[in-house]
Amino acid sequence: MSIAQFTIPVAVQRLVRSSQKDQKLKEEVANQQKYKITEAISRVAFVYEKIRNALDYKEEHLLVKTAIVRILKRRFLPGVDPASIAKPLVTELIRGGYIRNNTLPEASVEIIGKTLTKYARFLNKAIPPLDGRAREETFEWSLTMLACEIEELLAFSYHKQAMTEFVYLTMLDRVDILSKKITEDERKVQIYTAVLKSYLQYDVDLTSYHLLKFFYPDWTDGKEDTLNRVARNSLNVRQTILDQIKHPLQDRLVRQMKRVNILFVILSDWLKKSSDPMAAMQNPEKLAEDIDEATNSKYKQIKIKLRRTSLRSIIYIFITKMMLALIIELPYDYIILGHLNTFPLAINVVFHPLLLFIIALAVHIPAKENTLKIIEGIKDLVYVYEGKEIIYRVRPKIKQGWFLAFVFRTLYLAAFVISFGGLGLILSAFNFNWLGILLFVVFLTLVSFFGLRVRQLAKELVVLDRRDRLFSVIIDFFTIPIVRAGRWLSVNFSKINVFVFFLDIIIEAPFKLIVDVFEDWFAYMREKREEIYD
Repeated sequence: MSIAQFTIPVAVQRLVRSSQKDQKLKEEVANQQKYKITEAISRVAFVYEKIRNALDYKEEHLLVKTAIVRILKRRFLPGVDPASIAKPLVTELIRGGYIRNNTLPEASVEIIGKTLTKYARFLNKAIPPLDGRAREETFEWSLTMLACEIEELLAFSYHKQAMTEFVYLTMLDRVDILSKKITEDERKVQIYTAVLKSYLQYDVDLTSYHLLKFFYPDWTDGKEDTLNRVARNSLNVRQTILDQIKHPLQDRLVRQMKRVNILFVILSDWLKKSSDPMAAMQNPEKLAEDIDEATNSKYKQIKIKLRRTSLRSIIYIFITKMMLALIIELPYDYIILGHLNTFPLAINVVFHPLLLFIIALAVHIPAKENTLKIIEGIKDLVYVYEGKEIIYRVRPKIKQGWFLAFVFRTLYLAAFVISFGGLGLILSAFNFNWLGILLFVVFLTLVSFFGLRVRQLAKELVVLDRRDRLFSVIIDFFTIPIVRAGRWLSVNFSKINVFVFFLDIIIEAPFKLIVDVFEDWFAYMREKREEIYD
């Protein structure tokens, strides 16, 4: 490819301008009045958040949204002026270490206040016609949408917005869904949803919020007409969004997106750091050098993230297992069995964190060949040239006949029985009782799932074609039931996590109140001390 043979598309030029707009925004923010709090005992609140997050395993990029939801559940109450919640909410986020003190503009706090008021207006329209369970679900859903919007305000970026649009338009141009049943409008929504879930790695809440904006583009403006339309059909709106998220095509689209996701991630990283991206793109060799450097930098970032994610997973498993050992296993051994079963108890406490540590050590970062593939893939993103045609064909899941479905389910059931039955027999041979076996298997499934997620961090860097070998297929046959069970437990345990429930309901409200009182007292004493010197 020579410089005379390509052009840089308008969409890429818009991306470059978005990074420049972010720089201007930073300069504007630097000159604005910042929201600042006293930090006399903020460290205590920060430590509390660390402990709570260790007990409630969540992806790092979801922690801010989760914290905002918790705060809103305590503060967004009937009879309370919504706008008055903004400052306490931001204060708690600063104390928890989610926002750096003295960095958020006062104007942003005011905007958050207006957003809180907007959702209160929406609820006043949506709630009265409903009753029972529908009221409760609408309130919960609105609270999560509010949390997502506040998080978006706190971390607003023109570049992120433009990059998401660029990924969406690129995939819209390249993805060919091989089904006549899918309309063009459905195709657009499905591709956008897949972009949210794969490129941005959003959970159901964040995906729902952005789909709400996709269907109602002026939602954030808070126009009365839009609020009325969504309020009148709130149940249908929620269901429509959920149907799109759970659409049968989603798994296949997300899988396809993940194969090329790293191209967009590294392009984004490079655009944010490059001093003159347009000049670099005019020279393909210079672009290749820059992307090579950006890719190696990303490899280093992923190594750090791997260590951090592994450590968080190990701490989560260890603390949860220790608590269950103290609450369930020890009393069972003493009261029911009449003696302490030392060896199984020690294995149950130590084995799972150690296994996760070994899995993390075994993760490898891709080689040079993968970097070259990334460079070529990014060139295909930023250049238009003669003969360029890249199509990703996505075929909807083919319905199996009843006989094949029966055979596959029988084989899967056999794998399930062999895997878990074999584990039970092996553990019985080492004098594990039924409770010890149950807890060992439960945590083995969780560790297997967390280990898969840790390995996925490295796999997200890979654009090389993956080949399945016979040995890996055999291993998968026996391990997939364990990993799937771990995924199910991870999703459902988070809903019934007794330790987190205890912290949120029993501890958090009085603890945060005590922190507030002490901070106010220190502020009062500081003011009185300053009066002495006046």
